Amino acid sequence: MARRGQKKHLKRLPAPRYWPIKRKHGKFATKPSPGPHAKEDCLPLAILLREVLGYAENMREVKSILSTGQVFVDGRPRKDPRYPVGMMDVVEIRNSGERFRLLPKIRGGLRLVSIDEKESSYKLCRVEKKMMIQGGKLQMTLHDGRNLLLPEGTKPSDFRTLDSVKIAIPSQKYEKSIALEKGAYAVVSQGKNIGIEGKILEIEKRFGTNASTVTIQDNEGTQFQTALEYVFVLGKNKPELDTGSAGGAAE
Repeated sequence: MARRGQKKHLKRLPAPRYWPIKRKHGKFATKPSPGPHAKEDCLPLAILLREVLGYAENMREVKSILSTGQVFVDGRPRKDPRYPVGMMDVVEIRNSGERFRLLPKIRGGLRLVSIDEKESSYKLCRVEKKMMIQGGKLQMTLHDGRNLLLPEGTKPSDFRTLDSVKIAIPSQKYEKSIALEKGAYAVVSQGKNIGIEGKILEIEKRFGTNASTVTIQDNEGTQFQTALEYVFVLGKNKPELDTGSAGGAAE
C-alpha cells in the first residue's frame, strides 16, 4: 500500500547544510513541524537547545526542558521540540534569563544574537504580500506567516511589498513601518551575500526576465549587488535592533 501524505522523518544527509549536526552520527535528524518558517530557513527547537546552545544531550532532555514551559518564542511558550524558529524570531529562556534573536549568518544559516529584555519585546517582519479581505479591510502577510490588518489611522499606500514593519510581541501590535528605499539600512537574507549588512545605495527595478537589483554598501565600504527579494530592511538610517556587528547598534 502506498504511503499517504508527507514524510514524517528527515534523514541527516539531506538536512539543510547549515544545521550544526553530525551527518554520520545516526540516521535521522529532527524534522521541523509545519509552521511559520520553511525547513530550509529554520532551526527546530530541539537542534537549537541541543546542538547550538548545548543545554541537552539528547531528545529526552530537550523534551524535559520544554515541558517546564520556560522556553518562549516570540513571547509565547513552546513545548514542541520540532517547532521551527527562523529569521528575526526571539527566543527567551526564562529560568536562565537568556534572550536571543535569530539573524542571517554570513555564508549561510542562522546565528544567535544575545539581546536585552527591552529588545525582546518587539521584532521586525517583512511584508510579503497585501490583499483585501471580507469587509474591505487590507491584510498584510508577513515573512513569518503572520497576518496583520491595516492599522488604524494609516492608508494602504503607506505599506508596500518588501517593506518592514515593527511589531510588539506577543501582542502583534503595530508600532511602525520601514520603507525599502534608498538610504535605508538592510541585511541580505538569501543568496551568496547572505548575512551582509549595509546601506542601500540604489534600487533598480526591472520587469521581465531580468531581476530587480539593489546596490548595498557594507560597513567596510565595499559595494555589491543582490536581488531585490533578498533584501530585508532593518531601519531607516541604522538598524532598529542589535545585529551583533559593527554599526548594528539599535536606535
